[in-house]
Parts: sequence; structure tokens; C-alpha cells
Amino acid sequence: MKINELILGKYRLLEYLSSGSFSSVFRAREEMTNRIVAIKALSKDAYPADRMRYLLTELQAMSDIWGHPNIVSIHTVEPGQDNYLAWIVMEYIEGTNLHQLVQQGDLTLTDVLNIGIDICNGLKAAHAQNILHRDIKPQNILLTSKKEAKIADFSIARIFGESTEFAVTMTGTRRYMAPEQNYGAYDYRADLYATGLVLYEAMTKQFPFSGEADEIDRKKASGEIENLERCPEEFRNFSIKALHREVNKRFQTAQEMYNELDRIRRWQYEQQASVLIAESVDSPETELASALERCRKTFRLHIDIAEQINQNLFFEMRSKVEKENRERVQIRIKQHYTDALEFVRNQDIDGTLRELHKAHNFYFQDAEFATQAELLFKELTTIVPAPNTLTVNDIAELIEKLSESDKRNLLNGFSLSEELLEPEEQPISEEQFEDEFDQDEYVKPYLSKQRGQSSGDYRVLMEEASPEFLLDKVHEDIQYQHEEEAAYIYQQAQIYMQQENTRQYLNQYKRLGAFYHRHARRFIKMNEVELVANCYTRARFAYTASKNLRTARKNARNGAVYYVHLARQLEMQRSWTEAGKSYILAADNYRFAQLEMEEEKCESSATVCYFNAAESAHLNGDFQTAYDYYMRILSIGENLQNPPRSVIEAQKLVEEIWDENAD
Repeated sequence: MKINELILGKYRLLEYLSSGSFSSVFRAREEMTNRIVAIKALSKDAYPADRMRYLLTELQAMSDIWGHPNIVSIHTVEPGQDNYLAWIVMEYIEGTNLHQLVQQGDLTLTDVLNIGIDICNGLKAAHAQNILHRDIKPQNILLTSKKEAKIADFSIARIFGESTEFAVTMTGTRRYMAPEQNYGAYDYRADLYATGLVLYEAMTKQFPFSGEADEIDRKKASGEIENLERCPEEFRNFSIKALHREVNKRFQTAQEMYNELDRIRRWQYEQQASVLIAESVDSPETELASALERCRKTFRLHIDIAEQINQNLFFEMRSKVEKENRERVQIRIKQHYTDALEFVRNQDIDGTLRELHKAHNFYFQDAEFATQAELLFKELTTIVPAPNTLTVNDIAELIEKLSESDKRNLLNGFSLSEELLEPEEQPISEEQFEDEFDQDEYVKPYLSKQRGQSSGDYRVLMEEASPEFLLDKVHEDIQYQHEEEAAYIYQQAQIYMQQENTRQYLNQYKRLGAFYHRHARRFIKMNEVELVANCYTRARFAYTASKNLRTARKNARNGAVYYVHLARQLEMQRSWTEAGKSYILAADNYRFAQLEMEEEKCESSATVCYFNAAESAHLNGDFQTAYDYYMRILSIGENLQNPPRSVIEAQKLVEEIWDENAD
């Protein structure tokens, strides 16, 4: 074959690329489409008549993996002529191979992790079709201009049949063979060992075993890995396991190796994202969002995974700041009570009232410190009893001595306590939501940075459970400061219930409902959609426990509205699973509020989200997860009067899966 030669009347050879024992590879142009392709010409000498059956078997089996993004795609196989048995027409990778890139020395740990993950993805597909590559080496890992890896050259691949589990022929590139390949009886784990060698070399720029061929084989068999100190610590443990001399102590599947590389990659992303967040305190939020997005693309993480990591980091940072602020405020409260105690001892009533007022100002400003203030006040009155019993007139005279601003604060405090008794508010409408909530802020990619994990804690409990049981569950794990006081109120209700004091425990539940209702209104002003929805829902639980169903239904409807808007935000971020859960929570609240039409709309929207999640899992080869989502869709769809297309399609796909398993 000559350069510029036209073969089969449609492929013009442009450049000779490489050759081996079985074939030669050329860059060519498809004349009709002007598409650039690679053509592998198989030599007749390499495939005598007794080997032709194996070649055809391999080509047919490999047709199942040709479309995989991490395996070089084969467009077609054309019959050869002259000295060539066949021409395999493949996609041409406009880039380089891993061997050349290692020689250039410009690979980072992130690059190596991403390349390793790509190789594992390709091997997962090949091994699933019983194909053992047997020649994984840097020259056979092609890289696109974006450093995406594709496995090439399956010319000596071994196809396992139903009755065979091990290969015995010693073939491949000796330098990258697993130790067991020297003795026969090896399997898919030989590909994983070779992958470990390739990645180690890419990471350290050196081969882990020095010497001539026989010496390298001896060191592999003894597990004498060299240059480990050149590996980053997190990659060092990976290499020790990947290159272990004993087969059963290595990674056993491509999926297992993929999981470990992905874990390291996520950890690396978390470290860098943490630095970006810490350094962005005084920077515009848009700059941080852009920086995190660039970081995500560098690590090639799915947006849902990166967003979850970001949210956890934001929550940790916020918790740390809030803890520090809370500790400072507690110190100030304690100091005011200490000063008040000193004034009591000196019988200075004005000074005592002044310090108590200052301490309780923290309660008026932020209810989270109510418990702290009450405990300290009790401690104060226990240690030093009042010198005289005060009459109503005495108290009036003391109040009269306060400044005008102190009087206003005191009255505001009384108003606040009064508000706890019964919030009178009509259920919020969609239009009111649009007016009250800043939609520009709502759609910012990182608005939810302060959202914690507590929202998901009771999602699995949305069934026919008692409100007392639900309240018990949501208060098991404290994530926010306001939940501490809520837990205190809930505990008081439990104590009264154990004492069979019906009136008091109903009042405590009513107080808890008012507390969550008030915090929902507070979080609206802070644009915290999920916290608003959570608080309204918890208010619903509390009011239901207090036998106040009318107010409970109002809060349920409000919670539903905010869960719907949270779901829409998550849909914009393509967080399908979380969006589906939010729609289910909204549906549960609408069901409690006896709004059947809105309930069905939310459940229909949930099935669409879960269907999108199932498709994503299906594309990633996670068929069990996809199946679970389909079954969840069918479970929701059973109660729908007008099932959407997602339910119908899920039913078809599940029936197909059942039919395949039956066959």
C-alpha cells in the first residue's frame, strides 16, 4: 500500500502511522464524506486458515463495544486484497498516545486520574462482553486533544466462552504483562495490572521495576515496587494494591479500580474547592461560581456530584462561622448575667434590670439563645433570691425608670412571645411566592451553598406515620442552630406527655408549630428555599400533634409551594433525584392540605425527574439503579388518574427487562 493510493474506490491513504506483527495503520480520507479515518490493514501472513475462525469471532464480539466513548470506534471492516486480509476502518484520534505524553512530562495527578478512569470505563465494557484486551500499554492508550483516553488495538484480545475462565497463551507486551501471564492461567485481572503499570509510569515518569526483562519479571513476582516516594500519598496506596504480586489482593474488577480512582479524584476536587471557597469570602459570588465550575471541568466531575461536594463545604464553613459567633454571644450573655448577679448582691435594682435587659436582647434578636438565657436566669434566681417580693406597682416603677429604647425593646419582646401563641396567616399562593421571593437570587447556581443535609433526613418517612413519630425523627439529628431550641421545646412536650399532662403537651406542640412557622418567615427573607419548606412542613407536624388541623393544613400548603420551587431549582441544575424527592414532599403536603389536583401534578413531575435519573444511570451502565428508578416511577404512577408518558415508558422498559431475564 502506498501513500495517496485509493483503496476500495473510496479511501485515500494520507500517512503511514505505525505497524506491528499483525497489521499496519494508516491515516486516510473517506473521499465521499471528506472524513478523516484510521485504517488498520491486517496481514494475511498473521492470520493463516486455522486462525481465521478466531479472527471472525473476535470481530463479531468486539462489535458490541465499538461505540463506547473510551474505546476506539470501528466504522466498518472491508475485505482486503493482495497481501492484506482485511481493512478495519476506525475513527482517527486527533491527538497523541499516552507514551508520547509521558515522554513530554506534562501530566498532572488530575490528568492521570481522569485517564485511569477512562481506561477503567473502557475495560468495564470490554470485560462485560468477555473480552480480555491482553495488551494494555501506553502506546495503545490514545488521547484526544482534551486528554480523553480511548483504548486501541484489540488485535490480540482473547474472547472467553461459557466454558473458559482463564487464558493460557503468553502474548502481549512483556514489559506490561502481569506476573501470572508468565505461567499461564490468567484472566481479566491481567488487564487491571497492566493499567496499574501504565498509570504508575504516567504519574512518576518512571517504570516501577528497573532492569532487563528477566529482572523485571522477578521484581514483579516479588512485588518490589520502586520509586514509590515519587507518588502522591493518595496515589501511592492505589499503586500498591494495583501492582500487588498476589492476584487476589489486587483490584478484582474494572469497576472496583474505577471506584478507587474516582474516590481520589473527588477528594482532590474537594481540597481545591475548599481553598477556592475559603479565599472567596470578600469576592462576588459570581466569581466563586465561575471558579468552581472551572475546577469541576478540570476534574471532569458530573455537575450533581460537584454541587453536592460544594454544598457540604459551604455548610461546613457556615457551621464553623456560626459556632464561633454563637460562642462569642454566649460569652456576652454569661457576662451580662455575671454583672447582674453583682448588682443583685449590691442591691442595685436598676443595674440588675439593665444587665438582664441586655442579656435578653439577644433572645429578642435571635430565638436560638432563648434556652441559654432562660437557664442562666434560673441559675441567677437560684443562687441569689430577690431581696424583696416585688408588687405590680414595684415592677411598673422599675419599668418607668428604663430608657425609651429599652422600653420599646421590652415591649417588642412581649410582642414576640405573643406571636408564638397563634400565627394568623393565609396560605401562600404562587403569585405571592413570586412577589416575596427574589427570583434572580433563586436561580443562582450556588444559592444553595448553605443548604445542609437535614432536609433529606425524613424524606423516607413520608408515609402514614403519626406526627409525633415524624417530629421524633426530624429532631434526631441537629444540623442548624434553630433546631436546638426546637428540640428543647419538643423534649418539653415529651415530658408532659409522659406525665399525662394533656393540656401542657398540646400547648408545647402548639408552641413548636409557632416556632417553625416564625422561622419559615425568617428564612423567606434570607432566600433559603429548602429551609422555608422544611420549617413549614415541621410546623404542619407540630400543629397536627397539637390537634390544630386548620393551621396545620395552612402550613402544609405553604411547605408544598416552596418544595415545588426547590424542585424547579434542582431541575435547572439537572439534579433529577433530589428534584424528584422535593416533588414527592410537595405532593405529601398537598395531600395533607386536601388539594388533590396539586398533589397529582407534583407526583407526575416526580416521575419525570426519576425517569431522567434512570436514563442517566442507564447511560452510565448502572442498570440496577436505572431499574430501581423505573420501579419507583411505577409505584408513584399507580395512584395517578392520568399517568404521564414517563410512567408509560417506565412500564415498557421494565417489561423488556423482565422478558430479557425470562429468556
